[in-house]
Amino acid sequence: MKPIFSYIDYRAFLRDYYDEHKRTTRFFSYRYFSQKAGINSPNFLKLVIESKRNLTNPTIEKFTGALKLTEKEARFFRHLVLFNQATALPEKQEHYSVLLSMMHTIKEQRLTADQQEYYNNWYVPVIRELICLRDFKGDFNELAAAVSPPISARDARFAVKLLLRLGLIKKRVDGTFEQTSSAIISNSEVSRMAIRSFNHEMLRKAETALENISPDERNIFGVTIGVSKECYDVLVVEMSAFRERILSIVNRDTNSSRVYQINVQLFPLSTDVKTSSGEGEAS
Repeated sequence: MKPIFSYIDYRAFLRDYYDEHKRTTRFFSYRYFSQKAGINSPNFLKLVIESKRNLTNPTIEKFTGALKLTEKEARFFRHLVLFNQATALPEKQEHYSVLLSMMHTIKEQRLTADQQEYYNNWYVPVIRELICLRDFKGDFNELAAAVSPPISARDARFAVKLLLRLGLIKKRVDGTFEQTSSAIISNSEVSRMAIRSFNHEMLRKAETALENISPDERNIFGVTIGVSKECYDVLVVEMSAFRERILSIVNRDTNSSRVYQINVQLFPLSTDVKTSSGEGEAS
């Protein structure tokens, strides 16, 4: 079972905990767990896993005992539960910051201002991922053809040289390549125009994928919602947590075979009815 510090959803942790102990311990059951936790309801754990019940502060303490968590693990579990169940933004941010400080960090390389060229061509990040999946040893035509849509061998050669120059990949003794870091993050000094251009291009790629890629090979959806500013702030925090969870999952994937792009957008489709309705204007 994965360490608790790799989870961003406490119900997922409890589900994995139950499945693991059910598989390895003959007498383990929901009733057995309730007895160990001192909880009267025999299926309380099941209800929590299925999001039909929340944990209160007293039941959190009972769960940490039944789960046999160390002091550090118990502290992480408390904040994980409170983060997942919080509805107010300040409370959610408070617990999220603690979770991030305790999680196993993913090795990241920070791009500086003079490395903004990384974002100037959409295929450079793709080559950075692809070159390590294909055991590339110098065939730029093959590498270029593996990009979707295909690029020229000249562009593939340019991307590899740039990545080597920036220190984002390195060549092994056997001639293949590996990444020097698991993730890329950008300094605030990196040109906003370069990143904006990159995001524009990836949005266009998403539009193309909607038409040209089979639904079996893509997952694109959207929802139109009405929310308050307070709810919007909470959603932003949730999206940040989702990003961290995605990075954690990908970092543990040892059998990668394809490069994907994930775009998550949250933007307004209307004016703010409270500020545009004339409230507060002089008559």
